[in-house]
Amino acid sequence: MAYCPSSSVAALTRNLVSGASDFSTSTSPTDSQVNGWLSSGCSLINAQLASKGYGVIPTSSAAYELAAQANALYGAWLAERSRTNARTSADERGRADMMKDDFDAQMKVLLDIDLSRMGVSQTSTAYMGGRSITGKESVEADSDRVLPRFTRGMFDRKE
Repeated sequence: MAYCPSSSVAALTRNLVSGASDFSTSTSPTDSQVNGWLSSGCSLINAQLASKGYGVIPTSSAAYELAAQANALYGAWLAERSRTNARTSADERGRADMMKDDFDAQMKVLLDIDLSRMGVSQTSTAYMGGRSITGKESVEADSDRVLPRFTRGMFDRKE
């Protein structure tokens, strides 16, 4: 499942759809190719979110539009790359390169903000125990927990 439809990619790559509002079986690339790229882009976005400790962005989240735009840019990047485009020099910037740069910039924005404040669930959070006496006692009473490697005063000099 993608964060955006193929028509969002078509809006960014009007030159590939000849003025149409979406890709079809007669366009190059085809609608099935673009949908495959959008699915791959969605997986990439979700993997990067997971590496930051977040789950999938729900449609109700304010961050959903950011993910949809990033997904559309990813699809547009691959759609532009699929064209035969002869470069004249190695440092020449083509439309595909610009779409890739825009995708990277959009992902940086998406990954730099605190998505938990925008309704995205955190899959893993850091644990800090012992902030209160009862919290510390309940952690110490848990016989199934992994014992800490370091303890307070472990490296104090004993003379």
